[in-house]
Parts: sequence; structure tokens; C-alpha cells
Amino acid sequence: MRSALTSSKRVKVNGRWPFAPVVERNGKIVRDHVLVKGRDEHHPEGRYYLEWYEDGRRHREPVAAFDLVLAAARAKSIQLKARRAGILPSAKPPAVPSTARITMAAAIDKYLDYIKVQRSLRTYRTYRPTLDVLLRNSYTKTYVDEVTRDDILKFMGDCFDRGLGARTVYDKLVVVLQLFKRNGQTELVESNDWPEYVDTIRPIYEPEEIGTMLRHAEPDEEMLIKFCLASGFRDREIRHVVWRDIDFRNCVVRVTAKPLWKFKPKNYEERAVPLPRAMIEQLERWRANRNAVPSELVFPNTKGKPNSLHIEIVKDVAYRAKLNCGQCVTKHGNQCVDGPHCQHFFLHKFRHTFATEHLRHGVDIRTLQSWMGHRDIQSTMVYLKGIHSKDALAKVNAGSLAAYVA
Repeated sequence: MRSALTSSKRVKVNGRWPFAPVVERNGKIVRDHVLVKGRDEHHPEGRYYLEWYEDGRRHREPVAAFDLVLAAARAKSIQLKARRAGILPSAKPPAVPSTARITMAAAIDKYLDYIKVQRSLRTYRTYRPTLDVLLRNSYTKTYVDEVTRDDILKFMGDCFDRGLGARTVYDKLVVVLQLFKRNGQTELVESNDWPEYVDTIRPIYEPEEIGTMLRHAEPDEEMLIKFCLASGFRDREIRHVVWRDIDFRNCVVRVTAKPLWKFKPKNYEERAVPLPRAMIEQLERWRANRNAVPSELVFPNTKGKPNSLHIEIVKDVAYRAKLNCGQCVTKHGNQCVDGPHCQHFFLHKFRHTFATEHLRHGVDIRTLQSWMGHRDIQSTMVYLKGIHSKDALAKVNAGSLAAYVA
């Protein structure tokens, strides 16, 4: 049993958080100095760790503060010597009978089967490459219960090595931890293990853009754009709205499950969203003109089925309205200067606009969370970044700084 004890610090280097050996001079650790690729660098951020090998496995233990590293190292050294002498039992966990264990391969297969049945096809297609490709290639142990924090950090490192961005790695880490949690493995990462990324302000459509699009839209396109703005619905929610979902008397539209098309509301939560009276009146006239029955879709395709081409409709309208930026190039090489390919026009941007405008006009965050169908309030709070209330703007214009720049 090898039990050499060393110290390291987890620091931020080029957007990642590797473990780096501490710098020692005259037998003492130099505060906030670590070796990065052999170079002495100053890193005040991060956390100190003790490292040692025991029973063929590396162990790391965090230390609360720099001032406690020496005392913690001494205590751990005494503990390791006692284990080596047989005074204390080994830290190796007792073996679990193989019949009660599940292999990682079986765990991945079982979890993907569960997702395929219980979640949307889109969710399954998102989870599958994360688990079936990335995790299978990264995790080298046989059983799920053998996982350690180091395995999770290795998975993250492998994702970064593939060129994935911090936000993408963050999302994939959530999926992986869900799988392990389902198999009884929790508390695998610490708070500072999560990849850091810039949470951008959500883009919204400006009033001038909306007005121009509506002027260049055909009647059906105009109704779709208005409904997207007024409801804040997601794309799949819009596809599956039927006339029965609209309460014309109370000016409300509902998101409900549609077993016929295998549609389930996200987070399994049906919800109701109020619509402006003007929107309700226009929908009433539109329904009457089409002689629509309650079970029919509000925005169907030509065959009366859910329409998956709403995004193309929005891009077509923007192109006809000459709103394209002229600089976008798609991954297939299509340029928005030549056609409806501008990446600044997309369906979810109407949802961003819905949230931002309601917050701007005084709707409280909890109410908006309910309208948006967010399970976590943090998902709704991201829209607060783009809010500039009228009161705040008035104070800015009335302040001394405004006078300087006038």
C-alpha cells in the first residue's frame, strides 16, 4: 500500500479547473503559488487538496483554507501510517456481491430505455450521444458503484478535449449525474467543479422588427407570429395547440397533453397562459372563417397534422421583409444575404421577447415562471438581465451623468 501524501490546488487555467502541485520553498508551501506545466504561477482562486494513494487508488481530500493545510497534512499522515501498521482498518470500502451490482454498460442502456419511453424524442436524441458515446468512452471502470469524483472530472476533461464549450459540458454533466443518481451514486462533484460559462442576455425582437415582419406576413403567418408573441409558447407547444385549448371566455390558452401525437408538456406540467383580448378576438374570427372544430390544430400543416416548419415560416417572413443581417452563414454554407437563413430570426426568440416584455411591464417573477412553464425559478430569472424598467431609465436620464454627455 503506497501512501505518499502530497498537496495540490485546483485552479482556473484557460477556462478549466485542473489540479496543480503546490510550490514549496525551504520545506514550506508558498501561498497561492502552483506549478502549471512546470511554471510557477500565482493563483489566488481555487481550493487546496491533500492527495495520496491507498489500496491502488488515488484519493483527494479538500482543505478548508490555506492556513489549515499543514495541520490537515499532519493528521492525514498519522492516519495513513496507522492504517499501514494495521492499527486502523483500510479505507477501501467493503466489496459488494457482483449479483447486486450493475455494470456501467447496463446502466446506460437501462437509463436510455427509460428516457425513450418517459421523455420526448428530442430529449432522447440529446441524452443518447452524451451517454452512449461520451460517457461510455470516458468511464473505464466496470461497475456504476465504482465511480468517484475523479471519473466525473475525467469525463468533463474529455468533453473539453473534444472542443465542446463550457455551457455544453455543463449540460452534459447534468445528464451524466442524473444517471449516477438514479443508480444511487450522489455527491460526486463539488460546487466549484461545475464549468463556468457566460450566461448571455437573451435576445429579443425589437418593436420595429415585429412591425416590419407583420406588414410583410401573409394572414396565416401573421397569426402565427402574433400567437408566438402573445403566448410565449415553445415550438412543440405551438405545434400541438388545438382549439379546445383556447378559453375564449376567460382569455386563456392552455398547454395540454396530446396522446394522439405523443405530445407531453415539458416537465409533465400542464399550464395556462393569459392572452390579450385583441389576440382572443382575432383567433375567434380566424376559427369562424375556417369552420374549425375543437379537436383541430390551430396551426396545422397542409395535412392537418402538427407543423414542424414554423421556424422556416419566420425566416421566410424576415427575408421578404429585408430584415436579414446579410452576414450569417449556416453550417451547410447557406448565406442569409441570398435567402431565408438569417440566424437572428428564430422561434424561441419570441419566447424571450414574451418574458422580457412582461417583466419590463411589472409582471412578478413567480407569475412569469408559471406562464413560462419553468420548474426552476433560476430559469426565469435569467430574463432579469435584459430588463431596464421605465423608472430606472427615467433616473438615468435625470442624473448628472446624462447632463455630461448631452
